[in-house]
Amino acid sequence: MYYIGIMTGNSLDAVDVVITDFTSKNIKDICAHSMPIPQNIADSFRQLKNEIKSANGDIEKIYNHDKTKFLALHNEYIKIVAETIKQTIQKASLKKEDIKAIGFHGQTCYHNPPSISKENPNTLQIGSGQMLAEVAGIPVAYDFRSDDIMNGGEGAPLAPIHNLHLALKLKEKGIFPLIFLNGGNTGNLSVISNDSDDNIKTFGWDTGPFNHFVDYLARNEQNVPCDFNGKFGTQGNINYELLRKLFNNAVICSDDSNFITKLPPKSSDPAWYKILPELNDKKISFFDRIRTAEFFSAYIMAYNLRFIASDIAKANYFMTFGGGWKNPVMQNDFQNLILGKAEVLPEHKAIFESLHNPNAIITNSDTYGYSSQYMEARIFADMAYCLDNNIAYTTPETTGCKTPTVCGIFAYPNGNDTRLWSRASYGWQQKKRTL
Repeated sequence: MYYIGIMTGNSLDAVDVVITDFTSKNIKDICAHSMPIPQNIADSFRQLKNEIKSANGDIEKIYNHDKTKFLALHNEYIKIVAETIKQTIQKASLKKEDIKAIGFHGQTCYHNPPSISKENPNTLQIGSGQMLAEVAGIPVAYDFRSDDIMNGGEGAPLAPIHNLHLALKLKEKGIFPLIFLNGGNTGNLSVISNDSDDNIKTFGWDTGPFNHFVDYLARNEQNVPCDFNGKFGTQGNINYELLRKLFNNAVICSDDSNFITKLPPKSSDPAWYKILPELNDKKISFFDRIRTAEFFSAYIMAYNLRFIASDIAKANYFMTFGGGWKNPVMQNDFQNLILGKAEVLPEHKAIFESLHNPNAIITNSDTYGYSSQYMEARIFADMAYCLDNNIAYTTPETTGCKTPTVCGIFAYPNGNDTRLWSRASYGWQQKKRTL
């Protein structure tokens, strides 16, 4: 019952691989390993994402314009993923025959869900499951978001059901209800609690940018990938006028609505996070700008708790995971916002007062035995396990899909799957009608 999970996030800093044991529904990591993504691959993906954004997600247009360039990047990406898998299996003293399947998310390059575009929802993850299966010699479960999009869902977030599986084990230890907080390039949260009839309910949605603006400033002005340990943020002060600008103008949907204040279900994508002129305004010190961007990340994560229904039992346990929470500035900001110790914008004062929880226990998921660094990778090991056992992974409460949905497809060594990207990419509706 060993499954491998892989994550290469929007930060494009590393390939994270975890081997997880799902025996008897007990979820336990056997081994985990990371390899840095070479700078040329990361830069090429960022360039590709900009080209895809300019083409409104039309990957076929980009591919047909320069197949050689696309395939060179794609193949290098698959090779480094496969090499990380190989090293992880060796590190665990296992053989490839010990692995039932690999859960491979691929690299998200565009995401245009129903909450953003009701007329033309689509999602684009690049990565051939077939090529990875051939190189690794192991079946690969992949293209997880497409089934949900095709069933009317957001295609994201994918963390909530995995978080539910962990919460059910933690409940046995009295740690319940819980809210899981994912701090990646984009933030999302999962609420696992009881309703008024004592039924366990699971909800989840994206909160908006988390590392995105912080990493942008670190890369652009300090030539480093992120604010390691809050080194820059601790030297700055929060600029509340910049915070207001970010809140009101930085995460605007195609219908001109503010994503932050939009009701769930909802999911977002870095392609339409706006780099406001004020974020680059050198009249405000770099340290103040990055400090404000960090506070903004925690601020909107906390703000989104307002959307939890009133009949859902209040959670005292908050579990953080994802690279952004390694920054103590952001962790402290969120904690202070929940405990009522942080200054907020006057227009949001009543909202944050309603969210104050003096009993909140906010800690990293490692505290409870689940690696925060490899949580996202483990999500895809869980998705591979669920697909292998025909278990629905998304629900109307987590993504807005019409019915609970089994997500993903399998590619096998010596198979003939020719896909290089997700089925629900731009134009999938037209292709489906012609089949």
